[in-house]
Amino acid sequence: MDIQIFESYDLLSEEIAKEITEDLNKNPKQLLCIAAGHTSLGVFKYLIDAYKAGKADFSKASFVAMDEWLHMSADTPESCGNFLVENFLKYVNYAPENVRLWDGTVADTDAECQDVLQFIENHGGHMDYLVLGMGMNGHLALNEPGVDFNVSAHICCLDPVTQKVGQKYFTEGASLTGGITLGISDFKKAKRTVLAVNGAKKAELLKKVIDAKKAVNQLPATALYDFENASLYCDYEAGALIS
Repeated sequence: MDIQIFESYDLLSEEIAKEITEDLNKNPKQLLCIAAGHTSLGVFKYLIDAYKAGKADFSKASFVAMDEWLHMSADTPESCGNFLVENFLKYVNYAPENVRLWDGTVADTDAECQDVLQFIENHGGHMDYLVLGMGMNGHLALNEPGVDFNVSAHICCLDPVTQKVGQKYFTEGASLTGGITLGISDFKKAKRTVLAVNGAKKAELLKKVIDAKKAVNQLPATALYDFENASLYCDYEAGALIS
């Protein structure tokens, strides 16, 4: 796993957006997957700027969401899908049929998992560029500590840390007990993966990931040690404890 420390969150975000734009120009049918979280906001800003400047065209590209809170969908205010729409998707020119967000309100969640996986299969069989964020317990998407790295898309119970930290996305308290998510095995198929980490609050956790030196399922972010073409990009604050 390649590790790069950037002087600022802004430079980190700019680099990821630059790579995505370059990849998009080489492969207009790129399948993109970016985490629904605050870490992604800078990347979204630069991608929107690139689109407005005529440097990025998403009309032939596809986008798949990585997760959603259980009992929520993109129509639920402040959900994961809603976050992606309000901060990125509605500002660029994706064709609606080429965007797949999760619906955590459906009765048949197994069918929903299979449908998302089929969407990926129909759009090349893998994500071309994947941008992951790391939760305060080391989770990737909603793959919580202890998750089986071989499991594909699935329903999960949320770790207490995720239940607590997840409240930051909601103006009023939300009932966060479960999630629906792509699995580590799905992410592992991506052609290019970047784990973006920023802020001093994640410095100690990031040091644990680096010190692990191998994939350990109690710390899901370490799964990237087994990925091909994967990088860890962090800002100076998050990487302050990395020697």
